[in-house]
Amino acid sequence: MPGRADLEISRPEEEGTVTKSIAIIGAGGAGLALGCYARMNGYEADIFELHTQPGGLCTSWKRKGYVVDGCLHWLVGSTPAAGGLYQCWKELGALEGRRFIDHENFARVVLKDGREFNLYTNLDRLETHLKELAPEDGTTIDEFINLCRALAKVRMTLGKPKDIQTMVEKIKGFISILPMAIPFIKYEKVSVREFAKKFKNPLLREAFPIAFDIPDFPLIAMAFSIAWMHNRTAGYPVGGSLEFSKAIEKRFLGLGGRIHYNARVDKVLVEGNRAVGLRLADGKERRADLVVSAADGHA
Repeated sequence: MPGRADLEISRPEEEGTVTKSIAIIGAGGAGLALGCYARMNGYEADIFELHTQPGGLCTSWKRKGYVVDGCLHWLVGSTPAAGGLYQCWKELGALEGRRFIDHENFARVVLKDGREFNLYTNLDRLETHLKELAPEDGTTIDEFINLCRALAKVRMTLGKPKDIQTMVEKIKGFISILPMAIPFIKYEKVSVREFAKKFKNPLLREAFPIAFDIPDFPLIAMAFSIAWMHNRTAGYPVGGSLEFSKAIEKRFLGLGGRIHYNARVDKVLVEGNRAVGLRLADGKERRADLVVSAADGHA
C-alpha cells in the first residue's frame, strides 16, 4: 500500500526538507482516499469541494425514517477474507464501528403470472433453486455456477503500482490473477441478457436478466458480485453511503488534512506546462506543489 494507517505520518520538514503540498479537487471517494494517503506520506493536503458535504456520488439521504441509498448496495472488502480491499478500507477509517449485512437473497423477481425467481447469494442454494425451476437447463446453469465458483477463488490484492514493482512482485501479481484469466477471456463481451437467451426455460429467460436490470450489464460483473457475496466479502454498510463517506472524511481530518466546502474550482493554474495551483469561484488562488482532479470530468 502507498501508506499505512498503522504507521506514524512521516514529516519531511522534521528531516530538514520542505513539506510538499497537494491540492485535490473533489471530496468524493477518490479525493478523500487520496487525501488520506497523502497525509500518511507526509504531504500537506487540502481538498476543495463545491458541495456542503463529502462523498460525491457515494451518498444517501433520509426520508420519513428510511435511508435512500444512491450508491452502495454492497461493499467489496467488507470482511478480512477480502484481503487487500479490506485492508484498504480499514486504513481509510471506513470500517470503524461499521456493521455490515450480508443478504441471503440478492434479488427476487416475481413475474406478472406469479412465477418467481430468486438470485440467492449462496451458490449451493442458488444452484439447487435454478435446477428445481428449470431441470432442462442443467448445462447452462452449471456453466453460470461454475463461473461464479471460479471467480470466488480469486483474491483481490492491492500492491505497489506496476512502475515501482520488482520483477518478483510482478510475477506474483500475474500468478494471482490467473484464476480469472480464462473466465475473462471467455465472457468479457457477454452481457447478462445475451447469456439469458441460452436458457430454454421461459421463466429463466425472462427473469434472469431482470435481477441485474441494467442495459448490457456484463455477465462477468454479475458473476463477480455473486461470488463476493457467496464469500461474505461484499456486505451492505448499515447507515448508508453518506455515513460511509463521512467516516473517511473523519479519518482524513484526523490525519491533519483540510477540506474546503462550498469551494468551486474555476481553473487549474498552469505555469510552464505544469499545474501549480487552483483558482476558486470567489477569485482566490491556492498554490500547491501537486494538483489532482478527483472530480467528475463533466463537473
